[in-house]
Amino acid sequence: MKRRGAMLLFAVAAAIALCLPQAGATGHHSHGGRHGRLLVVDNSGHHKSCLGTRHPFLAIQAAVDVARSGDTIRVCPGLYEENVEVETPRLTILGANAGKDPTGRKRRHESVVTGVFADGLKGTVQLLADHITWDGFTIRGIPEEENAPGMYTDPAHSGYLVRDTIFQDNGVGLRLGSSGRYPTLICRNRFQANNEFEPGGYGIFSDEGARDVAITWNRFQLHNEAGIFFADRGKPQADVLIDHNKSVDDKTFATIFNTSRVKLSHNSVRARVDDPEFPEPASAIFIGARNDKVLVKLNRVWSASGNGIDVTDSGELGKPDAAPTGVVVRKNKVTEAQLAGLHMAGGTSNVTVDANTALDNTKWDCQDESTGGTGTAGTHNTWTGNFGGTSSPAGLCAPPPTPDKPDHGKGHHHKKKKKKDPCACRQHPKAF
Repeated sequence: MKRRGAMLLFAVAAAIALCLPQAGATGHHSHGGRHGRLLVVDNSGHHKSCLGTRHPFLAIQAAVDVARSGDTIRVCPGLYEENVEVETPRLTILGANAGKDPTGRKRRHESVVTGVFADGLKGTVQLLADHITWDGFTIRGIPEEENAPGMYTDPAHSGYLVRDTIFQDNGVGLRLGSSGRYPTLICRNRFQANNEFEPGGYGIFSDEGARDVAITWNRFQLHNEAGIFFADRGKPQADVLIDHNKSVDDKTFATIFNTSRVKLSHNSVRARVDDPEFPEPASAIFIGARNDKVLVKLNRVWSASGNGIDVTDSGELGKPDAAPTGVVVRKNKVTEAQLAGLHMAGGTSNVTVDANTALDNTKWDCQDESTGGTGTAGTHNTWTGNFGGTSSPAGLCAPPPTPDKPDHGKGHHHKKKKKKDPCACRQHPKAF
């Protein structure tokens, strides 16, 4: 049911790019020297599929059941009312909009999967083997009813590629698990209003362990809890990159507990404010208990109902407090937070807060309540080179310098660079 309302600097030593074939091709596909078959699914009732093949499968699961490792399944536009379990490794499943950005205007008729809810169902779509590609679908729940997660990735496996898919009105968009044996990429998807469960309200939710995962170039919108939530229970998450995502009107973008070696960078956040149904303040980016080695860098927070970037020792409800370790907050910009722009809570220590800009936030631009038991706030974290108009205690941030006159580049002509597909390769985030 729909609810409204209710996260150190370390170097990247290396990055391993595992490139994949572009989605959308037909015919035979090579996987390590083996050529796979093409299977077509079309439930329109015609003898020929949308691709011109005869006697297509009428259900996605029917094609999955006979597919072999290395095969590709193409799913024509239509509504597929079924749950899908994929247990075959190295299987590629392509919807009608494979390779097409779900936030753009080039999408046409969708391949829509709507599951049949049952207690204990882990996901409408379940990916249960290594190296499965899922691309170009809409996974949609039934509004005002309880729904399972749109997708579940099994933490015993990895190497998943999930891209160009719309997750809408599910209980949770994606319940994410990954063993870390192979890198997993969650790229260029749209997660919208996945609130149809108690408790729900998450775009991506992880509590069973997720390792070596890149969550990048996605759009999160209208979630009643968080666009991304790493839980303070179950198995921890590790070696995670959260990069170049956009969050619009989520209660909060990222709530992070119980992780190690996580990088949040280049994300844009316009968090929901002034929600009369759930007026409790929430931080746009929240780094809580049991985190180690977290880098929050070059993010832009435009609004928040609570703090903009919040580092705290608070645990999830029912879990004890524990100060995070090895946290760096660097070169972020925060405005219009209704509490503090940058906030370090009382139990934190040794957080590096460096070269950030916080302006026009309601309570404070910069606030540090850490005491370490001394009774003097702001003495246990390191603040250097930050700009802000107000701070508590004084001196955490300095007034910003007067901006130089902008250079509009007159007389210079720059050749427009061709955009690369950010989802064409899996970025291995392990080497932080």
